[in-house]
Amino acid sequence: MARETAPKSLSRRIWVAVAVFALVGLLFVVIGMLMLATASTPSPTMSAGEQFTAGSLVAFAGAAGVGGAAALAWVHRRRARRLRQAAQMGIEHGWHVRIEGDPREHPASAFGSGSIKGSWLETPMHLHEPRYIEVGNYVFDAGQSGLGRSSVGWIAIELDRRLPHMYLFSQSTPHQVRPYNVPIFSADQRLDLEGDFNTHFRLFCPREYATDALYVITPDVMALMIDEAQGFDIEIVDDMLFVVARRPFDMSDSRILEFAQRLAATLGARTARQGARYVDHRSGDPVFIAHEGARLARRPVLAILTPLLVTAAVVALAGWFGGIFG
Repeated sequence: MARETAPKSLSRRIWVAVAVFALVGLLFVVIGMLMLATASTPSPTMSAGEQFTAGSLVAFAGAAGVGGAAALAWVHRRRARRLRQAAQMGIEHGWHVRIEGDPREHPASAFGSGSIKGSWLETPMHLHEPRYIEVGNYVFDAGQSGLGRSSVGWIAIELDRRLPHMYLFSQSTPHQVRPYNVPIFSADQRLDLEGDFNTHFRLFCPREYATDALYVITPDVMALMIDEAQGFDIEIVDDMLFVVARRPFDMSDSRILEFAQRLAATLGARTARQGARYVDHRSGDPVFIAHEGARLARRPVLAILTPLLVTAAVVALAGWFGGIFG
């Protein structure tokens, strides 16, 4: 059932902001009205016209603050109503529901977007049978990408054992920007697969684990990825399979839960069966994956910036020489 103890920190901060905006706005309105009421009285610091103008501006600023507080309260109440509807729908369908969750609960790369304080899992819902499934929205501050606060839908499916880290970038809908931070892996970790799969997904796996990846990502698993998860990024990390959308889910729509269950019964179950007997012989413990296979290597920031810096330097030098000899 929905937990009454779910985090309320965001709600408290919003209501504090509403109260502050409203009180400050009312104070400015009162000051402005007093200035307008006494505008006809001679003042040693300003003329009647100047006091009338100043009073009007102060009163207008106060009214704007009160209006902003009312708008913020309306938006927050609307969000709270939407969350209640989603929670009620999940409970009616037998799912365990939380209002909010900590994104650090899951190791998916997308959950690294945004700051820890400014991001959360919104209305995550989960089932334990026949295997663990969780679905929800990830809300985060995407200011670095110029998109402001954003949210994306995600589904987590538990597998039977830990597998090497694999990330599959969807090649569908290229016009839709990923609002979350897209991990940049070194090019030597890309693995091309057979058929036209590469036109649907780009697979990255640790360089020494190409054969291991083929053990898990078999043609029938590839077919299910294309049929069931096209347009989503897919990530296998530890013993979880994540499917991440580029847009938020409508968590009040029961079809989202049906989609998550179908995905778990098809792609999730087949991937789990395929990897059930996998053992990483590089690891000293058969339960775990060796360090070099547990996480994909990220491309160093310097390697990303160097071509840009070289290009900028060449352009600057060309302009400088052009100015001398032109």
